[in-house]
Amino acid sequence: MSAKLEPLADDPKRALIASAAIDVFSARGFSRTSMAHIAEQAGMSRPALYQYFQNKGDIFACAFTALVEQAADRALAALNEPGTVAEQLDGFLQNFDGAFWERTAASPYGEELLNAKSEYAPKAVGIAMQRIRRGLEKYLREAGPGQTSAAKRARRNGWIDILEFAPRGFKLDRPPIPAYRLRLKALAESLASDIRAHRS
Repeated sequence: MSAKLEPLADDPKRALIASAAIDVFSARGFSRTSMAHIAEQAGMSRPALYQYFQNKGDIFACAFTALVEQAADRALAALNEPGTVAEQLDGFLQNFDGAFWERTAASPYGEELLNAKSEYAPKAVGIAMQRIRRGLEKYLREAGPGQTSAAKRARRNGWIDILEFAPRGFKLDRPPIPAYRLRLKALAESLASDIRAHRS
């Protein structure tokens, strides 16, 4: 789960702490990480952390939120890259779901970190997913021009649901990273084919 965070808009010091925390959480898991571990990694005293965060759950939420937001930025940007619909959708999936699976699989505590995400960062993840859905809605309206009827809107919503939820199922057997990324590519190609078939 190691990653360098862009400076948080409200405070670069918080970004430094959150970046340090990601490395510690990845190496130790959530339950085995203490404020002292994070402080040491960030190069500051433990009391100094409390000037910026209430507790390690607060730090985790900040760090995970930044990771989700950055992944959402990269995923939505991929939809505007040159290429076919299949390539753009694959770029979207690889930058969002593929990158998260790679980060999670790299940590022996990946499952624990995902569970911590549900406890400490559900609101932030929900906000990011709303932004993802809005971006996909706009993209699919343009990819399938003329789709304005209620039935076609419902089909677009179905495509969005598939893009959001199918990757979760692809992880159930804990595939190696290359296999998971191939599944995402196959999903992108399949969806692109359906989009082409329903353009009108």
